[in-house]
Amino acid sequence: LAVLCLVVVLTVVAADEPDIDINHADIDVPTREKVPGHKGTITVHVVPHTHDDVGWLKTVDQYYYGSQDDIYKGGVQYIIDTVIEQLVKDPKKKFIYVEVAFFKRWWEEQDKETRQQVKNLVTGGQLEFINGGYCMNDEASVHYTATIDQMSEGLVWLKEQFGGPHYNPPTIAWQIDPFGHSSAHAALSAQMGMKGLFFARMHYQDYDKRKKNKDLEFNWIAEGEDMFTSVMYRHYNAPPGFNFDRRGVDPPMVRNPQS
Repeated sequence: LAVLCLVVVLTVVAADEPDIDINHADIDVPTREKVPGHKGTITVHVVPHTHDDVGWLKTVDQYYYGSQDDIYKGGVQYIIDTVIEQLVKDPKKKFIYVEVAFFKRWWEEQDKETRQQVKNLVTGGQLEFINGGYCMNDEASVHYTATIDQMSEGLVWLKEQFGGPHYNPPTIAWQIDPFGHSSAHAALSAQMGMKGLFFARMHYQDYDKRKKNKDLEFNWIAEGEDMFTSVMYRHYNAPPGFNFDRRGVDPPMVRNPQS
């Protein structure tokens, strides 16, 4: 899957009032009026990201180059190209990237000038690598040594390319698409220095209960490690009405009044 999309995390912050997590509020469109008795300010955290499967319906090469589009449309190289272009143009924009398997391949095709631009984006905090492994590994049937190997491969490569006095290694375990999650992976992530774990897939009954009880965020005590964990409110896509990716169905914007 190679789709550019946005995750929106919504919280409410107000002086003299307890914080309210809109992710846990049973509403579709979070507005001040729909939070009874609350007069605080709604803060919207928009997290631009891309989720690129390192092999699923197509091979890794086919996903990267965008070939075999009769199977699935999407080319990872174009996502990275356009993201870097936009970040360079606008210092206010930020982006997170996860799958080192694809980024490494893209990096090796770039000239020195482009590589330096990317290094500047990383140093300036516009481009942030999270998770840091070659991919988001499976948690259901994988052996722990395979998890350590693939994470080490990606993390070491990132340090080799971007390491320095201002380098900040990934601190977020971003497991948004694996089908099922294990305490062993949460523990390994904590031991690798991760401060938070985010995922989207869980059994619907567990999800419904946590949503009802406002328990989609919790501290996961795994193998003696304490990991802050957050289950995404609406999977890993943008909420309804925000069609940021290629699946958007909004009508085209016609800006010319004479058109």
